[in-house]
Amino acid sequence: MNAQPPLPVAPVAGAVSVGEAVALVEDSDGGRVFLRGELVYAWSAEDVPLRRLAAVQLVANRAARVGDVAAAFGVDNGTLWRWGQQLSATGVGGLVPDKRGPKGPSRLSPQVVADITARRATGTSYRKIATAIGVSSGLRTWCTPSRQL
Repeated sequence: MNAQPPLPVAPVAGAVSVGEAVALVEDSDGGRVFLRGELVYAWSAEDVPLRRLAAVQLVANRAARVGDVAAAFGVDNGTLWRWGQQLSATGVGGLVPDKRGPKGPSRLSPQVVADITARRATGTSYRKIATAIGVSSGLRTWCTPSRQL
């Protein structure tokens, strides 16, 4: 029997080398990870949890080093470690990104919102309103006309 040469690490052009045996390809369609030339992970552009799972599994399976995986996936070592902790604690569901934006309802009472709205109608700046009312000047994110409280 003749010995066959090993497959190339990345059978796709434009792949990023991740250590000696892994290659990562990411494009507008999503991403793919090759281990010794064989496809082991693939995800769509919207599938953030599977992308994170692939990164964590490369380290867990000792296919590549933490620093190499983190650099290839564009995160720092701490983020990769945190993904691993989330996976261990809650499974793949823990890798779903947190929802961005306000974490709860506005802390401004309806009366304060009405006062701010009335002052804005007269052309008063947010900074002057915040100083007069005694709230953060970041209140404009809560009291804009597009966000009706």
